[in-house]
Amino acid sequence: MPPLRVLCLHGAGTNTKILQFQLRSLIRDLESDHTATFHFTEGVIDSGPGPNVENFFEGPYYSYYNWPRSSEDDGITVEEAYDQILDLIETEGPFDAVIGFSHGGTLACGFLAQWSTRHPYEAPPFKCAIFFNSLPPFVVNGNGDFIFEKHLKGRITIPTLHVVGRKDFIYEHSLKLYQICGDKNATLMLHDRGHEIPKEPKFVAKVAAAIRRLSRDIMFQ
Repeated sequence: MPPLRVLCLHGAGTNTKILQFQLRSLIRDLESDHTATFHFTEGVIDSGPGPNVENFFEGPYYSYYNWPRSSEDDGITVEEAYDQILDLIETEGPFDAVIGFSHGGTLACGFLAQWSTRHPYEAPPFKCAIFFNSLPPFVVNGNGDFIFEKHLKGRITIPTLHVVGRKDFIYEHSLKLYQICGDKNATLMLHDRGHEIPKEPKFVAKVAAAIRRLSRDIMFQ
């Protein structure tokens, strides 16, 4: 069975090197038996550092689009980010899976939802998705409230894995993304940490095992 080709999308105010560091244990596990190969693309929007980033990682820092979006945002940078993924699929794809951390997961969710609307009779460009501490597409209104995009339920039909921290400040929003992706195709894995990708060997092994199951499932679709 050929390895999964996985596109990896980093969090806001970080970069590809940071995501490679965050995923290093998982990558090592999944590459050891040729389960997957990993491919990274960097955001193009210059950003300040994300949460808990500046003290540990040097810049420059990037996002894929203006983050967080405000209610006044015209959405141009979001569309440009979707185009960036499409261009990458055309030039370096196809990809079997997408991994997104936080902002990167939100980008993947929005991209897949838009694809299903614009191409209802075509197969999605990814066969599965893995979301780490991610939330659905949203804007922040003048009161600081998160206003989530409507009518997302049922638009993401591929199998998904959701890795969510119980102590994450967006915990409830990450559960919302899991619920949007549906009961049949979505798998939830909880950990006791915050807004991060856990590195504990036992938990990494569990995530790797879940991705291997995804790989087997999609190969026999």
